[in-house]
Amino acid sequence: MHGFEPAAIEARIRAYERFGIHRTGWPGDDATSEWLIEELGRLGVAAAIEPFTFPRVETRRARLSWGTGPRDHADGVPMHDGGFTPTGGIEGELVSDEDGDRRGKIVVLVSPAARGPAGNPPTGARETFGELARAGAVGAVVPTGEGSSIRLRNAEYIDGPFSLPVLQVAPDDVRDLAAALASGVAGTLEIDGERRESTATNVVASIAGADPRAAPLLVITPKSGWFTCAAERGGGVAVWLALAEHFARVPPRREVHLLASSGHELHHQGLEHWLRSRTALVRRAVLTLHLGASIGARYPDAEYGTSSAALHDLTRDALLEEGIGPQAVTPAPPGEAGGGEARNIDEVGGRFVSFRGYHRYFHMPDDTFDRAVDAEAVARYARAARRVVDAALAQADEDREAAG
Repeated sequence: MHGFEPAAIEARIRAYERFGIHRTGWPGDDATSEWLIEELGRLGVAAAIEPFTFPRVETRRARLSWGTGPRDHADGVPMHDGGFTPTGGIEGELVSDEDGDRRGKIVVLVSPAARGPAGNPPTGARETFGELARAGAVGAVVPTGEGSSIRLRNAEYIDGPFSLPVLQVAPDDVRDLAAALASGVAGTLEIDGERRESTATNVVASIAGADPRAAPLLVITPKSGWFTCAAERGGGVAVWLALAEHFARVPPRREVHLLASSGHELHHQGLEHWLRSRTALVRRAVLTLHLGASIGARYPDAEYGTSSAALHDLTRDALLEEGIGPQAVTPAPPGEAGGGEARNIDEVGGRFVSFRGYHRYFHMPDDTFDRAVDAEAVARYARAARRVVDAALAQADEDREAAG
């Protein structure tokens, strides 16, 4: 099957999903690296695993307890860039974030303003939880997600964590807590764990170009995330493999570098490692194509970003050619990198096109192929991505010829 066909895309995303939880350095993430090596090998593309170290959060217990009834506790997931408690936890009165007196208390963030648009503070976590700590709070709890399904926040501050212990819990798991908050019940917050240095893996590959002096093309996609990530990461992985197949079949004039990075949910740890030795390559590249979150997802909030007006127009036209119009995907202003890996490329001065977005099951365990992926839509984005890179390469060749 051709990699741009919906059937091939579905097969690859389902294979990716079967590896299970894709958190950085977990077995599913490591198995994904091995699988990508095998998939690229079938295409005739030699690839390698590139390890890197990262701060791995290991948790023995993450729980909020209160009262003595049958539904008097909730297990959750700690914010990986937050603090820990002693074994056995810390005790304090449970109050909502609307309570003005927070000293010695465990604050439950229930107001929409405190929890943020995605159900918990996205990039303002240091400010949000730093303010709570300065007010004397001993811990925080964030009900996040829908019903019994939790939605996790990426650890933007994993390299410089904030001190407050913060527990993320599914809303249904603390629905009986609302009445207790009004009466000022005491609770125990336990986040018993630590950060340890561990190892995860990127996948890197190169396809030689006919002209080694010509500036290269870079194609990058993250492969890690909190859960199975079928729509969040699967679409990008499938498009990445389709483009590898494209260039393996049609040898390019310019060298093509491929990266599938781990560490996405931990402030892009894998990409940061890769960039340390390749900043000059990124700056020299004709283009870095970033295949970000939720490509071809059902229930999407899709966006694309570019580093220049020329790339914006080129990308818009490519999407329109594949029937992806402004009603389906929103353009960011040229030069606006957004919150995904394109931000890292922009910070080192690289030219980029970035496909990214959200969807209904973003960062949730419900992000499965059957619930969240539209293989036909992924195929349209894959063909649009091929148009983008082919047009960018053709334009670069024209510019080089014009310059003599």
